[in-house]
Amino acid sequence: MNAVPQDRRVDTIAGFLSAFSLALSGVAVARTPGLLAPVAILVALVAARMTETHRTLAAWAVGLSTFAFFVGMTVAIATDNPLF
Repeated sequence: MNAVPQDRRVDTIAGFLSAFSLALSGVAVARTPGLLAPVAILVALVAARMTETHRTLAAWAVGLSTFAFFVGMTVAIATDNPLF
């Protein structure tokens, strides 16, 4: 058994987690940012810790998830929608 395919699988999973975090961040802007945005941030942080190949994607996912939290909270307060 070679260890190289295992590393590639971990990087693939981390890439998918980063993409999922970005999608969840987009949903968090429109729906309950108090619940969805922290989960998106947590998933992005896990992906950033897992990968070495997709480090830039994971960093963007962390940054955009954090930005989506603030934008989602602002939108929810401005439109009188629930935060949670």
